[in-house]
Amino acid sequence: MISPPFKGLLREPIGLYYLAGVLEEEDISVKIMDFNVEQPSRSYFHNKIRKLDPKIVGVTSYTFNFSAAKKIVKEIKKVKRDCIIVMGGVHVSSLPKETFKSVHELDFIVIGEGEFTFLELCRSIINCEDDAFNIEGVAYKDNERVIINPPRRLIKNLDDLPMPNRELLPFNKYPVASVQTSRGCPYNCIFCNINKFYGNRIRFRDPIEVVKECEYIVKRYNKDKIFFFGDAFTFKSDWVETFCDEIVRRKLKFKWGCETRVDNVNYKLLKKMRRAGCIEIQYGIEYGDEEILKILGKNISLEDVHNAVRWAKKTNMFVGGFVIFNVPYENEETMEKTFRLLQRVPVDAIEINLLTPYPGTILWKNPEIFNMRIINYDFDYYTTKKYVMENLNFPREKFVPAFKRLLKRLNLIPMPGHEPEIFNFLKRDIKIKVWKEEESRIKHFLKILKG
Repeated sequence: MISPPFKGLLREPIGLYYLAGVLEEEDISVKIMDFNVEQPSRSYFHNKIRKLDPKIVGVTSYTFNFSAAKKIVKEIKKVKRDCIIVMGGVHVSSLPKETFKSVHELDFIVIGEGEFTFLELCRSIINCEDDAFNIEGVAYKDNERVIINPPRRLIKNLDDLPMPNRELLPFNKYPVASVQTSRGCPYNCIFCNINKFYGNRIRFRDPIEVVKECEYIVKRYNKDKIFFFGDAFTFKSDWVETFCDEIVRRKLKFKWGCETRVDNVNYKLLKKMRRAGCIEIQYGIEYGDEEILKILGKNISLEDVHNAVRWAKKTNMFVGGFVIFNVPYENEETMEKTFRLLQRVPVDAIEINLLTPYPGTILWKNPEIFNMRIINYDFDYYTTKKYVMENLNFPREKFVPAFKRLLKRLNLIPMPGHEPEIFNFLKRDIKIKVWKEEESRIKHFLKILKG
C-alpha cells in the first residue's frame, strides 16, 4: 500500500496502518510505502515493485496530492501490468466517476471507510473468486460505464480494529506519533467533507484502549510526543476524563496535543487534560464575524472563542488557532473584525487558510448558494493556501489587495529561510515532486574519482 508525497507536516499514514492490520489478521502479507519518508527515485520504485511482485496495490490520496497518486499508479502499471490497483480515501470516494475517467490504469475504488471492504476485495482477488464486483463499498469500471455498488455500513465498534502495526514503516522518522481516537463528525461545516466519509455520528474508541496504544508507543519506541486525531476530541467530556485519569493512573509521562472545537471545552476539563500531559490544543476559530460563522456552518460564538483560548492559556497550554479567509459575504469590514479578534485572543500561533471547495462538500457541489464560484479545478492548488474560489460579493480585484494588507498587519513570523506558504497564495506552478532526482552517471563517476 502506498501513501503519495505531499507538502506539509510529516505524519504517519494512520489509515494505511488500519488497513494493513485487518489484512494481517487474515494472514495476507502487507507492505507499506510512504513516499514522504522514502522519497524514491523512479528507478528505485520500479525495482521495488519488481522485487515485491505484488498481486494488489492500494494507493490512498488527499485532494491536494491526487495528481501525485495518479503518477504513481501509472508507474506501477508500466512495471507490472497484471497488478490490480485499488484507490481509496476521501477524495476518490467523493469523485469515483471522475477518478476512473482520469486514471485509466485503475481497477477498483474503495468508497468510504475501507478496512473491511478492502479486506473482502483482497480475499476475492487472491482466491480468484468472481464476487469482487458485488462487494459493498466498491466501485469499478464495466467497459466505459462506472458501477458504484451500495455503500458498506460504518464500523460500529472501532475497537474491533487491530492496533496499528508501526513496524511496517520506519516509525522513528516521524517527529510525532499519531493516534486516532474517534471517527465521524455531527457538525456541518460547509468546507469539510470528513462526515461524508466517516459519517455524521461520532464513534469513539474505548479510552482505555487508546491509553494502551499510547503506553506501547512510549515504551516500545521511546516516543514522548503524541498528537491525537479525532474530529472533536473533547466532544464527550466523560470520555476525556476517563482517558486522562487512565494516563495518570498508569503514571505515563508523555506530551500530547489535540484539535477540538471552542464550544466543547471548559476550564475544569482543560485543567485535567493539562495534568495528564496535554501541552498543545488547536481550535477552529475560523472567523471574527458571527453571521459568517453561521454561514460556514460552525455555529460557535465569539464568546466561545475568547473563553476556550483564555481557559487553555490559564492552564499553560500552547494554543493554536485556524482561521479562514475568502469566505462567503466577506468584505473589508468583516476582515477587520477577524483581525481585531486575533489581536485580542492570546493564541500562540495562527494558521491562515483560504476557503477551499473540497469534493464532497456543499461548497463543491453548489458554490452559487453562497455567491461563490470555483475558478481553479487543478487539485494541486487545493492546499487551503491558494486562491481557488472567487467571492462574487468581494471579487479578486478587491480581495487580493485587502488580503495582502491583512497578512502584513498580522506580522506572521516566518521560519528561518521559509516564508509562510500563505504569502504565496497567488503563486502558480506548484506541482508536487513525486520522484527523487536520478543521479546522472557522469556525476556518479566524478564522485568515485573524488572519493
